[in-house]
Amino acid sequence: MKLGVRWHHRGVGTEAELLARARGGDDDAFCQLLQLHQAQVHAYIGRTVRSKDIVEDLAQETFLKAHRHLATYREESSLRVWLLGIARNETLAFLRDEERRRARERRTLKSALEGWLADRARTEPSGPAEEAQRLSALEDCIRGLSLTSAALVVDVYFKGRTTGKIARETGRQVGAVSMTLLRIRQALRRCIESRLATVGTKP
Repeated sequence: MKLGVRWHHRGVGTEAELLARARGGDDDAFCQLLQLHQAQVHAYIGRTVRSKDIVEDLAQETFLKAHRHLATYREESSLRVWLLGIARNETLAFLRDEERRRARERRTLKSALEGWLADRARTEPSGPAEEAQRLSALEDCIRGLSLTSAALVVDVYFKGRTTGKIARETGRQVGAVSMTLLRIRQALRRCIESRLATVGTKP
């Protein structure tokens, strides 16, 4: 059931009347309740999450969870406060999952770029101190990458995906993906060189 999108009116009552009907299994009454509060739920989530699509997804999850757990609502607070509490939990869960996902992607990217540095070290031997400086510079530069840029580097250099496949999946031209990748590589190299230059070491 898609909640909060289409409304079917079989008579509008007070919030208390709608709540009683909704608890009795009347989905139309529940949708009317959501119509009273959906703007505030969207606005609450939107203060933390910027993507309109994700806000909509989290709002829908909030409404669906409220529908499943309506029997647990004890009316100790207003229905709006109860809904916003659910929205808060859904938003925090999303942010935690997003942070874990970003951390995984950055660890993967770090592993891929450490391999790149190791390959360079074999042709340009360096001591432990210089290697530590390279890794430190690498970590700083990885933190400076946007999530989109990091994901593209991981896809191509670590997962072995082709720019053609990425272009098809994202609806972009192959040339555009390749140029983006080139700019990312150049930016990473400049970043690493700049940081190593401050300690007098070349990458």
